Amino acid sequence: MKHALENLENADFETLCETIKRTAFKITRVGQLVAQEASRRLNIPFGIIDLSLAPTPAIGDSVADILHAIGLEQTGAPGTTAALALLNDQVKKGGVMASSYVGGLSGAFIPVSEDQGMINAVEAGALSIEKLEAMTCVCSVGLDMIAIPGDTPASTISGIIADEAAIGMVNQKTTAVRIIPAFGKKVGDVIDFGGLLGHAPVMEVNKFDCSIFVNRKGRIPAPIHSFKN
Repeated sequence: MKHALENLENADFETLCETIKRTAFKITRVGQLVAQEASRRLNIPFGIIDLSLAPTPAIGDSVADILHAIGLEQTGAPGTTAALALLNDQVKKGGVMASSYVGGLSGAFIPVSEDQGMINAVEAGALSIEKLEAMTCVCSVGLDMIAIPGDTPASTISGIIADEAAIGMVNQKTTAVRIIPAFGKKVGDVIDFGGLLGHAPVMEVNKFDCSIFVNRKGRIPAPIHSFKN
């Protein structure tokens, strides 16, 4: 995807979006043909095609780098959420046209430790947890593979989870929180998970207290979405 966009720096949005859509179509079509052949050889039923853009720590395999190619100096710059929404929408449009078996989460994954471009953005000071939270409003997952200081209070972690759950509820989509308190580590330190889990700079967490909110007893009433029937 990044390679397809590298020469479009001066292109208009229509050209940019059409290029993403056409590229997603080609990738999805090839993926389906390969999967169907594997299904035939293994004599098992064919399943689904997941359109998700999922990075690894390898150089050149980064959702953040695709956002750079769209026109951002760093992921986290103003316009990041809009660029990510554009990317997801065009990938889905191209992928859905290419296959009748689309399923899964079908959007961009934005884990920090598993995406070298995201790591670079954190180290440059461009990307915060709050910006990542905003980005989850338009992608398929929540806060993913984020290292935080080991002395972060449990109430603060609970508040972060509550915020992400609220985003999922309001947007009627799946969200999750996979943040790792790195014991003995402070902001700016690096923790290495190894393999495909990569490594992550320890990110700063908002220090203001939310303990009274998260420690309230009882349940938050069912959202209005649940009354559709």
